[in-house]
Amino acid sequence: MTRARALYMGTTTISAIQTAHEIVALLVAAGARSIKTDYEGGKIKGLHWLMECGQREAIFRMPVRIDPIFALINGERTSPEKWVERDREQAERVAWRQLLRWVQAQLAFSETNMVRAEEVFSPYMVVNAQGQTVFESLEAGTLMKLLEAAK
Repeated sequence: MTRARALYMGTTTISAIQTAHEIVALLVAAGARSIKTDYEGGKIKGLHWLMECGQREAIFRMPVRIDPIFALINGERTSPEKWVERDREQAERVAWRQLLRWVQAQLAFSETNMVRAEEVFSPYMVVNAQGQTVFESLEAGTLMKLLEAAK
């Protein structure tokens, strides 16, 4: 299979669950007080954690998005239907590994006091009872409405 562009971490063989454990360890070291692992259909889908933000605690929800990676891998096949299961498993490994590298990079800023850990994770902060994150609220327009109401 030849790629028009290289897929970062595209050849990893490290399982999603092992990578998720590595991310959990990083989050704990960064101050997470409790962490919950989300599963769907027996597959790990994301993490929730509680972290202090100033004088308050906040909940963060970070999903892993496997479908875009799967589309890249499987979409380049001449007979994609034959490779669906294998490519989905690889996409899961790659997506988690990429998320780990992103978390490591963000926490490098925190470790040098350039930012606080909760600052870099703020797009993933849960902001309402429906479990929407800051980013999801921004995307849906609800965050803008809250900001306008605050004026």
